[in-house]
Amino acid sequence: MTDLPRVHRLSPRLANQIAAGEVVERPASVLKELLENSLDAGATRIQVEIEGGGSRLIRVVDDGCGIHRDDLELALSRHATSKIDRLADLERLASMGFRGEALASIASVSRCRLISRRRGEESGWAIELSGSERQGDVLPHAHPQGTTVEVRDLFFNTPARRRFLRSERTEQGHLEAVFKRIAMSRFEIAFSLRCGQRSVFRLPASPEGREQRVGKLCGKAFLHHARYLEFELSGMRLWGWLAEPEFARSQTDLQYFYLNGRTIRDRLVNHAIRQSFQECLYPGRHPAFVLFLEMPPEQVDVNVHPTKHEVRFREARLVHDFLVSSLQRALNGERMTEESPLPPLVPAGVRPGSSPGALGVSEQIAAYRELHEPAEPAADTPAEGRAVALLSRCHLLARYGEAYRLLDLHRGRQRLFEHLLDRNREEGIPSRPLLLPLQIALGERDGEVLDGCQEWFAGAGFEVDRIGPAAALIRRAPSALQGCDLEALFPALLSALRERELAHEGEFVALLAGQAARFIAGTPSLDQLQSLLRQLDALPEGVRKEFEAPLTEAALEGLFSACR
Repeated sequence: MTDLPRVHRLSPRLANQIAAGEVVERPASVLKELLENSLDAGATRIQVEIEGGGSRLIRVVDDGCGIHRDDLELALSRHATSKIDRLADLERLASMGFRGEALASIASVSRCRLISRRRGEESGWAIELSGSERQGDVLPHAHPQGTTVEVRDLFFNTPARRRFLRSERTEQGHLEAVFKRIAMSRFEIAFSLRCGQRSVFRLPASPEGREQRVGKLCGKAFLHHARYLEFELSGMRLWGWLAEPEFARSQTDLQYFYLNGRTIRDRLVNHAIRQSFQECLYPGRHPAFVLFLEMPPEQVDVNVHPTKHEVRFREARLVHDFLVSSLQRALNGERMTEESPLPPLVPAGVRPGSSPGALGVSEQIAAYRELHEPAEPAADTPAEGRAVALLSRCHLLARYGEAYRLLDLHRGRQRLFEHLLDRNREEGIPSRPLLLPLQIALGERDGEVLDGCQEWFAGAGFEVDRIGPAAALIRRAPSALQGCDLEALFPALLSALRERELAHEGEFVALLAGQAARFIAGTPSLDQLQSLLRQLDALPEGVRKEFEAPLTEAALEGLFSACR
């Protein structure tokens, strides 16, 4: 058996070239890293020049903050960055890059020149490297404020990797795709792209004219068929443009998804989007969208992959359900949170920033304003109900113009669930797959009850499988029950079924609705109460009388008559 060579340390040059295999896949990878550096530098204008499909030249010029003369050489070495300083910084990453490997990896497989000038300095400074080896000293160089990075002869010293490049036209297409993705993420920054002698894109800064840029990058046809959407929930905000299902395409070339300004390709996000469209797209067709998800940086880990395309969400179930709910509502014609706030989505304890009990300070202030400073309704339209306050967790105080009503939320939710379930019974009650199947423990007689009512459960939108004599697995649940704690609801429902004999499916739906109303997860926010109030107000007047009572001046006076 041949002995292995002795252990030795790799040379910095070879280590950089190995690292480059993770970061620099092709010219488009270089452009992505350079553009992200420009964004992190606070640039307001970025110019890109390409020659030879990027293998001959990639030049990125920005007007960002620039690099200090003494930091130029360090910026081209491995694990050198100005974007994080300690481990805690990884928990609240707001920059596009942070690993400190990109420039070093790029310089190790190209001839690279870096020119930069900081604000207030008399001159810019330049440094050149060839395959990580410095070519001369750092020298003064005329340059406006900002940075220019020139990458020439990509893979000149790694011919095996150069042979894997495709045709110039193909690489050009990948470069333009990267440029479009980055340019779509920052409407407030001006971008331009020039390929050889041809100007491909000139995009002025347009923070107020976002649709104009979307139209230029995605095409007028996309914009014509797209609907703008905007939804918020528990510190998350989803906004952007979603094309109608009729505009579905045979490939995924018009799919742009951004998380806190960073373009990502994430399995959880992809699954949520596919689930939202599953009933309105033919097999082999793909939706078109430009979507932006914003959330607190500490709720997501982007440090799980060298390219930072994959992420890990701290509350994956919440994010998934929020995306599905928002996109389905957008497909149904709803557009913005202000018009139709999202309902509760998940059990208590999993919403970031939420806590059971009293409303938050901002919501209390909003409630106070609604109570004391109501907006005057238009004279020719009926007063719209406004949620004012939650009383004792089960009663809602609502204002209608100058009048008030008190609603029993338990009874109101029961009637609402009955209405939703009953209205859709003939066409099939809409249901949603659970992100993770929920296992339920079965009591001594629960298995018999479940088997006997299996047809009713299926008709109501449940998909429940027995996985043993003492356990069942819930795979789907009715969409109308979104926000219910299924883990608590299901055993209570089986217990109620054991205690009574039901004559028909209508009685089962009524029982299900009554039980579901008892197991709403957590304390709803004022926005969620407003959403619920709109749904309750849409019920027939005769039904509403069962759970709401007017609060007239006479009734209020009566409360205090005994005190006089």
